[in-house]
Amino acid sequence: MGDRTRRWLPGLTALAAVGLAAFLNLLAPLDKAVLDAGTGWLERRVDSDVLVITIDARSLRALNRWPWSREVHARLIERLDAAQPRAVFVDVDFSVGSGDPAADAALARALQAPRDYPLILPAFWQNAGAPGAAGRVLTQPLPAFAENTHTGLVNIFPGAGGLVRDIVHRDRFGNRDYHSTGALLAGRTDLPPATALPIDFTISPGSFAYASYVDVLQGAVPAAAVRGKTVLVGASAVELGDNVPVPLHHTLPGVVLQALSYETLRQGVPVTVPWWGSALGLALWLAAWTLLLERGWRLQLVLCCAGVVTVLGLALLLQGRFGVLLPVGAPLVMIVISLLTGLVATADRQAVLALLARVRLVREQALISGVLRASIDGILVVDSDGRIRDANPASAALFGIDREALVGRSLASFLPALARTGGLTPGRRELRLTRGDAGCPVELSISPVEDAGGQLTVIVRDVTERQRQQALLRHQATHDPLTGLPNRTLLGRMLERLPKQGAAALFMLDLDGFKQVNDTLGHRAGDEVLRHLGRRLRESLPRDVRVFRIGGDEFAVLINGHQRRERLAALARSIVERVRAPVDCGDNQLELGASIGIALFPTHAGDGGGLLQCADVAMYTAKGQRTGVEFYDPAQDHSTVRNLTMTRALRGALAAGSLTLAYQPKIRLSDGVCTGVEALVRWTDPELGVVSPGEFVPLAETCDLIEPLTRFTLERALRDHARWCARGMDLELAVNLSARHLAQPAFADQLLALVDRHGIRPDQLELEITETALMDDPDRALRMLSKLTGRGIRLAMDDFGTGFSSLSYLKLLNLHALKIDRCFVQDLTRSASDRAIVASTISMAHGLSLQVVAEGIEENEQLEALAQMGCDLGQGYGIARPMSADDLIAWQQARPRSGGAVRRLRA
Repeated sequence: MGDRTRRWLPGLTALAAVGLAAFLNLLAPLDKAVLDAGTGWLERRVDSDVLVITIDARSLRALNRWPWSREVHARLIERLDAAQPRAVFVDVDFSVGSGDPAADAALARALQAPRDYPLILPAFWQNAGAPGAAGRVLTQPLPAFAENTHTGLVNIFPGAGGLVRDIVHRDRFGNRDYHSTGALLAGRTDLPPATALPIDFTISPGSFAYASYVDVLQGAVPAAAVRGKTVLVGASAVELGDNVPVPLHHTLPGVVLQALSYETLRQGVPVTVPWWGSALGLALWLAAWTLLLERGWRLQLVLCCAGVVTVLGLALLLQGRFGVLLPVGAPLVMIVISLLTGLVATADRQAVLALLARVRLVREQALISGVLRASIDGILVVDSDGRIRDANPASAALFGIDREALVGRSLASFLPALARTGGLTPGRRELRLTRGDAGCPVELSISPVEDAGGQLTVIVRDVTERQRQQALLRHQATHDPLTGLPNRTLLGRMLERLPKQGAAALFMLDLDGFKQVNDTLGHRAGDEVLRHLGRRLRESLPRDVRVFRIGGDEFAVLINGHQRRERLAALARSIVERVRAPVDCGDNQLELGASIGIALFPTHAGDGGGLLQCADVAMYTAKGQRTGVEFYDPAQDHSTVRNLTMTRALRGALAAGSLTLAYQPKIRLSDGVCTGVEALVRWTDPELGVVSPGEFVPLAETCDLIEPLTRFTLERALRDHARWCARGMDLELAVNLSARHLAQPAFADQLLALVDRHGIRPDQLELEITETALMDDPDRALRMLSKLTGRGIRLAMDDFGTGFSSLSYLKLLNLHALKIDRCFVQDLTRSASDRAIVASTISMAHGLSLQVVAEGIEENEQLEALAQMGCDLGQGYGIARPMSADDLIAWQQARPRSGGAVRRLRA
């Protein structure tokens, strides 16, 4: 590098850096930071005539609400008029009516009173329309308030860092100039328009006198304290939200900021050094630096420090003594960059590199030392013989001895298992640390130190808490949190090991009546019952018998080893008796039942999953037959391969709409007229062939397909019924409902909407329900059915006489008809008891004004006997087989239209 280049490079580089920083606006934050710091050092009290009357928290509490009535402000102005101030500014928005005309009139009268001082009210402007839209809107006091007062702008806007540092004292709206409140109070209407002038924050807000609004209002402030003062009235209470972010003080009430603006104009607005002044200073520095560049780095460092001190001192002097603001960002950046580039240009390269390396080494050592001291893990330096050469403070605490005593000891004396696990070979392992009579599990991380003669670093971490947490997580993953019993996960693992362990028995236990506990006493009581029963089962069973809670109110019991069926049945019955024993739950004593299904391995299933399924089937058999205990019987298992195939195929048939409907006519036995039909769903599958409704309808009930199946049936049947009505066929349409629909309150609204959409009369639709379907939740079913019958839809009791509580439902339901089950009709002419049952049923139904429909009529003798007994309607293969919608139309058209008693069946 040439001498000329070496001489000018640092200065030019510094000058370029200053220019780039100025272009990127990076100097302004530095100027503001130095200005704020100087403001704090130069803060002073001045002789001020300002009196700030604050709307403070005490005033809000005394007057009990906000906003105050304008009569309050009128009273304050009257008190100020009597005290004869120099000027008054009231920083309260009077731009809209208050909703109290009397109060507004009182304020207007107070403002119209003659006075020999200026009274100023605030105005402020805001952007019109959406953000960024052109145009501004000026908000001023109402004309009744403004005609005898002055209007002062109070707009303030934050600048760099979100702080308010300056204010515009003159702005123009329309054809009129408006002045800031501070300018009006100071009488400075000659200020340049649209120019932001700085606020002098070296003036302490403590220079002002303060009084509480309520004190002035109540006369607690003497008139002498107000006379001749420049009075500013405004909010200072935090809850009114009129606090402004400013330098030095963080935040100030808006009224205090207006007072500072006024006092700044009185004392003299700070002036910023023009750009050419800063440029001249930079040029002088560049010339001096170039001349002294060859004097060595020490002189350069001294010169730069002197330059920084000179710039900062000069900035403080100018600001404090003359009110001149000196931008210091550019000279400070110039000095620092000059120093750095000067060192690079003049110093010996190797010396600089050595200095930087030394600084880096010291910093790294300090960092490593800090990490070692702060680490909560023990960190050791161990030689190749296993002797501890150094240790951090955490090691001494972990090993339980002083650090000095720890150095020189063998690491194996604290970790006896170290030799058995590979010694000091690098890696990670968990061992047990011996510490006197106690100890703890630790994790060792061993790694070699490069170029250190075989030394190693050993990080020792106490993992007691980690192991405890891991054990807790393992327990939580395999145990029920409510009862503490093993859960389904652990049961599954034990069932997976059955093929290796031989014979076993699995009990599946389900509580009877537990739903009523939750519904009546709440889930908290239900949880308490489950905890009690879990504890009772665990304590009453032998040690080699495991009990599990696998979900809800279901438990499982696993017995390993071969057991005779009689002994297993006896054990199951004893468990049922234990469950039936009363359970104390608060003030209630509860008695529950239990149903247990038993499956044997490998007799009933060859794997754990199959065994669980078999036990579940047996449990539902015991629950359905109310026997308490049942062994698995393949005949009761509806989860066969055919059923699984059928479920999948039925789901696909419903999605594709490939099922069909057949309609079986119902005729009036007195004259043979067809009065209605029953819709029957039919299914022919490409693989399964014709599937009987007696097979796939119960399957749909168990696999949650009954709802889409019923929806399909209703949609198709109502559509066909609309076609019949268009042809003049006035027939009742009967559709079967399942228990699932009776438990769904929303089903009634959905069905009524469907009826309305297809345009049929509600009394043309008949819903057939069974007695057993009502038994699950009678109250809910009755509410839902009442909503349907209220709209005119008819109800028929299907399979009457085969349920449990027919007479009670006849009393409660608004029925239209009873259907006598085919089991009473098929032997009607051969069984006197069946004939008596049918006759009494017809008589009872007619006494209740119900129609009677006989199902399964296949013989002439049956038809004649039913007609003689007075049965109203009949259906069966002897009258007509189920047929398609189109065939029904042809069948109905082929029948004679005139009556005549029916005495012979179809040919």
